[in-house]
Amino acid sequence: MDEQTWIEKILTGDTQCFSCFVAKYRVMAFNIAYRILENREEAEEAVQDSFVRAYRALPDFQFGSKFSTWFYRIVYNTSSLTAQRRQSSSAGYNDDACPEQITNDETDNALAVLEREDRKEIVRIVLQKIPPDEALLLTLYYLEESSIEDIHQITGLTPSNIKVKLFRGRKRFYEKLKSIMKHEIHSIV
Repeated sequence: MDEQTWIEKILTGDTQCFSCFVAKYRVMAFNIAYRILENREEAEEAVQDSFVRAYRALPDFQFGSKFSTWFYRIVYNTSSLTAQRRQSSSAGYNDDACPEQITNDETDNALAVLEREDRKEIVRIVLQKIPPDEALLLTLYYLEESSIEDIHQITGLTPSNIKVKLFRGRKRFYEKLKSIMKHEIHSIV
């Protein structure tokens, strides 16, 4: 069943079809929210709020874009608002005062991790070490396989800004991965 048919059924009162959207989009929605908020509980709450907002706004959905793009934009906006509220309530705290350190716990047994876990887990770990906006764009582009235009619709960033941030994100991702692996090799030798 295609998305338009699902939406039409939901609008006629078949709420079971909405649970199909929840099942299909909840993981990526959580990833977007988590990249912005960097807090599991806040991300889960933002995703729930986003599903409620999407359900209420569904009658206004115009089919001008994919449902996923429209919904991820809601998740992005909801998460960004939550982050802004949190930031304004803790405006006196300067997180940049503490330099980023890679602890031994984070790098212990990186080779064992590579053997035990699949590549997605390694990617997730490295994505947590780069700025959330770059991690979000890399996730959307490479893992979700969203186009530049879809990312533009989700984030509101210009296509050229997206390309620049993707370039910087790839470079930073590579440097963090290299640093983690270098640190692990030194601990083995």
